[in-house]
Amino acid sequence: MKTHPLIPKTKMTYLALVLLLVSQTSCTDDFIGKVTKNAKVETLVANFQANDGLSVDRFGNVYASDFSNYTGTEVLKVNPKTGAVEVAVDSLVAPTGNVVDKAGNIYVVNNIRRMSPESNLTQADVLKLAKDGTRTVLATLPGFPSGIAIDREGNLFVSNYSFQGVHKISTDGTVTIFARDPKLFGGVGITFDKKNNLFVGSFITGDILKVSSSGSVEVFATIPTVTENVVIGYITYFAGSIFATAIGENAIYRVSMDGEATLFAGNGTKATEDGSLEEASFDNPNGITADPYRKALYITDAGAEGALRVIRFR
Repeated sequence: MKTHPLIPKTKMTYLALVLLLVSQTSCTDDFIGKVTKNAKVETLVANFQANDGLSVDRFGNVYASDFSNYTGTEVLKVNPKTGAVEVAVDSLVAPTGNVVDKAGNIYVVNNIRRMSPESNLTQADVLKLAKDGTRTVLATLPGFPSGIAIDREGNLFVSNYSFQGVHKISTDGTVTIFARDPKLFGGVGITFDKKNNLFVGSFITGDILKVSSSGSVEVFATIPTVTENVVIGYITYFAGSIFATAIGENAIYRVSMDGEATLFAGNGTKATEDGSLEEASFDNPNGITADPYRKALYITDAGAEGALRVIRFR
């Protein structure tokens, strides 16, 4: 790159870097709109037993929690290129959400259903599985903790199906109620956008709720579905939009950052059939996560046979 005679080379290099980053961000934000025409839904793993929360590590491996109607015991790890499956975590009780940090530590909700001595609510654990195999109970939370998201600083945020709030587990181990609001009841899906805004999806109402840094809660969007009480499984942020599994409608919705919800994939038929976004079908899609670097969405079909689906954007 030639520099302008009046601009120092170091400043020119910095300017070029800024322009590159801006360009990449802009391309990412409108990426989905440009490539959906050629996107396809594919089955990565058929007869897949893990039917709940999903996450992706920095190498692109997919982690899936096996809730299996309270009978599952594992988090499975899937190679996205080959579809090879291995057990990442075992000896669990109906695991739901999971997330992997930059160091490769796995965090998962372990739903050991037991009554709290202080209240009439059941409670469950959030576990940390370190790379060396060490297991640590980071928190024991009331209700039915479901999804886990991690922010840029490494703090964990946990949604809750039967507690009207979101818990925060700080990097120093401090556990607090980050937000408490009746609208958060039924919360399962949880994700951050690129600006570090927190969103929670309600399994019961179909609302996607935006939670401010101060803990206030507002309805950001609502999935327009005819099903009742079984609406959104999980949610994820990807390329300038939030994607939600409409578990009762057998479809995937895309929500713009203006709060507009539109049908994104699935013809509504309850089946595991591959094809274009319009032609493909899902069988109770539940978990969903994004790999922004490799431009892919992963979805778990929670139907009778189970499947791990992928939408790759080329």
